[in-house]
Amino acid sequence: MFNKIGKKGGVTTSSQGGIQMEREETKRFDGYLFSKLALIGSKSEGPQYMLQQWDYKEIRVIKKVHLWQNDPNLHKFLGKRVTIIGFFSHEGIEYESITELQPPEPAEKKLELELKTGVDVLLVNKMPSFAPIKQSMILTLRVKWPYRSIWTGTCLDSQIYDFIVEYNGKTIWKWSDGRVFNDVITSVVIPGGDFEEFPVTWEFSPDQIQEEGTYKAKGLFIASDQRTSTDFEVKFVH
Repeated sequence: MFNKIGKKGGVTTSSQGGIQMEREETKRFDGYLFSKLALIGSKSEGPQYMLQQWDYKEIRVIKKVHLWQNDPNLHKFLGKRVTIIGFFSHEGIEYESITELQPPEPAEKKLELELKTGVDVLLVNKMPSFAPIKQSMILTLRVKWPYRSIWTGTCLDSQIYDFIVEYNGKTIWKWSDGRVFNDVITSVVIPGGDFEEFPVTWEFSPDQIQEEGTYKAKGLFIASDQRTSTDFEVKFVH
C-alpha cells in the first residue's frame, strides 16, 4: 500500500495503517532526480527515486504506486534537474508536483514598519479631582521603503492605517472607531529612503484604565496589509 495524502484543518497529514501523522508545510525541493534499485531478499521493490540536492545530500522521493511499479510522474524526470513541491517526512519527500527545474523565487519585498509610543511607561493620574481629567499619548506608525524606487499601494477607502491599544488581549481603544472615511479608492505612495510618519493621538480618561501592567499598541498599515506592535507599561499615580 502506498501512503494517502490529505489535508485536514489546514494541516497536511499522512494516513498509514490507521495512524495519523502530521506533515510539515509545503516546501520546495530542487535537485537532480535519479533512481536506485531497491531489493528485499530476492524480491525487487522496483526503482527507488532519489533527489540529489546541491550539497550532494540524497533524499528519497516517495512514489505513489505499488513498490514494484514505476511512478510515471517521477520516472519521466529521471536524469533531470527538477523542482519538487511537497512535504518532508521521516520517510522522505512526499511530492505534490514535480517539474523541470524552476528559477528561484525572488524574495518578496516589503515595507519596514515601526511603532513608537513616545513613552515606555505611561503614568495614569488616579488622584482625586473635581473636574474631568483627560490624558493623551502619541502613537506614531513609521513606514519605510528601503529601496531606490517608489512603493505604491491601494486602499478601498480613504483609511490607510489604524491603531489599537490592548490589555490582556482586550481592545481598550481603536483609532478608527467612530470615524467616517470617504468611500473612494485611495492610492498610497511611499518614496524609497527615509521613514514616512503617521502620528495619531490617543486621548483617554484615567477612569478608562482599570489596571496597571503591560499594554500592547498595534499599528496597521492597510495599504500593504502589514502590522507591527510594541509594548508599554502603565503605572498609576495616586
